Amino acid sequence: METESHTTRLGILGAGCIGTAIVKALLDGRLSYRLAHVLDSEAARAEALMELAGEQPAASTLEELCRDSDVIVECAHPSAVAPLVECARSVSAGRSGDQHIVVLSVGGLLDVEFHNRPAHEPAVHVLSGALGGLDAVLALRQAGLESVELTSRKPPAGLGLDVTEETVVFEGTAAEVIRLYPKNTNVAVALSLAGIGPERTRMRLIADPAIDRNVHHLVARGAAGEVEFTSRNVPFPENPKTSYLAALSAIAVLGNLGSSLRIG
Repeated sequence: METESHTTRLGILGAGCIGTAIVKALLDGRLSYRLAHVLDSEAARAEALMELAGEQPAASTLEELCRDSDVIVECAHPSAVAPLVECARSVSAGRSGDQHIVVLSVGGLLDVEFHNRPAHEPAVHVLSGALGGLDAVLALRQAGLESVELTSRKPPAGLGLDVTEETVVFEGTAAEVIRLYPKNTNVAVALSLAGIGPERTRMRLIADPAIDRNVHHLVARGAAGEVEFTSRNVPFPENPKTSYLAALSAIAVLGNLGSSLRIG
């Protein structure tokens, strides 16, 4: 990011592995924000992350986080997304500048109303996260999409399962799968928002003991052609339910926000 972005205040909702990765990116110079707050359901984790960054204290309320942050990264849980967006909306009228919310738990956006928005609306950014290819799907949509399908294969441990052979865990829509596996299938909702919506986006979730990483394969077909994309992502050692690429996606978007040359 550029030098002037040092004054941009960053808030983080969720002090897990992704929040920690973002703080480390601040410390090693990949990102140039000033860490304003960290908020977590476990106060000790938030305080530890603030101390790692050489800042204190951590935010004690969601309102404090929203009021004092120019950019907020949500990396907590889908259930945290709607309260965050509504809180940011409620305090936005008194702000002097724009506010950005970067959402990783994209499934939570299905509970957010984006019609009849207030005049001062925070900009909500949906990450490609562990999937990629969303920009191509979004472009394909402009000429009309016929179908969007996603097949995700994960090591059984990442799904909390103990199986010895390939097992289809779920087959249905993105709207259905995010309710059953809220921490594992945010990519399906992100894809549905870029394409034809959560009710029409098809999702197949497979537990595969033969793999050691998450594999996502999307196929989108429309009037302008067909997009096919596969990603094979290394999971976080500390949390096999989280893709390392998801954290890197958040760091990349944060860097993009403060750059005069924006890609994607």
